[in-house]
Amino acid sequence: MTTSDSAEDQRPTRRWRHLLPSPIEAHPADCLLTPERAETFRQVLARRTERLAVVVEDCHDPHNATAVVRSCDIFGVHRVHVTTGRSRFKVNRRVSQGAHRYVDLNVHADITEAYAALRKDGFKILVSDLHADAVVGPQSLAENLAEQPLALVFGSEGYGVSQAASEQADGFFLIPMAGFSQSLNLSVSVATTVYSLRALALTADAPGDMSAERQRAWYDSWLRAQKGEAVDRCVAAVGDGWVPPPDPRARLEVDKRGDELETFGTD
Repeated sequence: MTTSDSAEDQRPTRRWRHLLPSPIEAHPADCLLTPERAETFRQVLARRTERLAVVVEDCHDPHNATAVVRSCDIFGVHRVHVTTGRSRFKVNRRVSQGAHRYVDLNVHADITEAYAALRKDGFKILVSDLHADAVVGPQSLAENLAEQPLALVFGSEGYGVSQAASEQADGFFLIPMAGFSQSLNLSVSVATTVYSLRALALTADAPGDMSAERQRAWYDSWLRAQKGEAVDRCVAAVGDGWVPPPDPRARLEVDKRGDELETFGTD
């Protein structure tokens, strides 16, 4: 290694075990990305699942919120629903490193609204809780996931899930524990649960279930998030009429340590 090597040059190269077929045709703004970046966008989308959703109720800690979103992105879970009735959802931009821009982040005023949106899309809703009828072990839900999309609900750090979240759910699940402590940090709970359900697909480097139409729309959205108005100029130059999907509309704030937070939800 020479002294002229940059930090970027020293990063390990992302290698896919194999390239999955992508339904995303050439985009007018592909020229704005390196070929490697364009390929990464297509390959990530090809592995995304929309049959599994994570729901977080009133998370008040930006680091927990950011870790939840990063875990979903890393394990290929595209749909994240958050409620902001008690606490706004704040993502630490430095910690996130943009991961929150690569998931479908849906913000709701309360859990009833979140459940209505999920049920409209055919999801069965299960709450993480020490309930007598809870399914033990998230991996035991794999059979349910094969039959119907699943939304897994996690409560806030201090309060757990609300009574409304439990009463309106379709069932319960729990993470078995063998130590003196009987609770996990919110972001750890999400990561443990999601990985237990995604491990086989990740190990096999299997394709996801996102539709071709959704992959194309999100590819366009990611392009616009990175390149802004330059995408419009490329589209206009070829006379194409691409319409971007709606953005999460986050609000930028700065915390006491100077970290930038993207805040979702209303005051």
